Amino acid sequence: ALGDPEAAKQFVGIVARKALETLGLDENAERAAIKARYKELVKRFHPDANGGDRSREGTLQDILKAYQTLKTTGMV
Repeated sequence: ALGDPEAAKQFVGIVARKALETLGLDENAERAAIKARYKELVKRFHPDANGGDRSREGTLQDILKAYQTLKTTGMV
C-alpha cells in the first residue's frame, strides 16, 4: 500500500540500490565514496573529456540521474 511507511522505505531502498549499481557501488558505500565515484565517472564520460565525442552521453545521463536519486534519498 502507498501509505505504508515500510513499503515506502523498501521502495527507496530498491531505487537507491539501483542508483548505486549504476555508479558501480554497493549499498554499503559511504557518502565520500559515492561523491568520489560520481566525480570520476562524470570526468570519464563527459564529452569534453572525450574530444567532444557524444557517444557516451547516455551513460553520462544515467550517472547524473543516479546521483540525483541518491541526493533525493539523502544518501549524498
